[in-house]
Amino acid sequence: MGFLRDVFSEKSLSYLMKIHEKLRHYERQSPTPVLHSAAGLVEDVIEELQTTPGNDEEKELLQLLSTPHLRAMLVVHDTVAQKNFDPVLPPLPDNFDDDFDEESVKIVRLVKNKEPLGATIRRDEHTGAVIVARIMRGGAADRSGLVHVGDELREVNGITVLHKRPEEISQILVRTDFHFKIFSVG
Repeated sequence: MGFLRDVFSEKSLSYLMKIHEKLRHYERQSPTPVLHSAAGLVEDVIEELQTTPGNDEEKELLQLLSTPHLRAMLVVHDTVAQKNFDPVLPPLPDNFDDDFDEESVKIVRLVKNKEPLGATIRRDEHTGAVIVARIMRGGAADRSGLVHVGDELREVNGITVLHKRPEEISQILVRTDFHFKIFSVG
């Protein structure tokens, strides 16, 4: 009981709860966009203003609507209004083998900068399988939390690695964006 009292009396928890409540309040109160395609509407207005001779106010409006900053702002507005800001995950590969136990197969997609993957691989002498031998702390593989020592690597970017040498596989893993199929150890 004393543990719970200590946890709930902690200032940091209180601050986190206040932040959580503010975010929930904002979520409920957030305005809904009147238009989801403001950039398209502005394009139509620009086209209309360009086809008809106009007075000074219309020319000034055309000039303002044609500025790159306003156009970029409208594109951002449309992106937010359409909630099109979440990353789109790639579809599963077409040649994904369905005959394996679903719980043991993972498709992992890592996007990294030019840093190394942070994992070493080796070939199992008995089975010939490519196994994750070591995970370096702080590397892309470690930060993802999806790759573990002992996992069996089957594919990289849709290429079967069963008959490839570890050096060949390492060359594929140097790329900044890749996905691979892993048979998990647990």
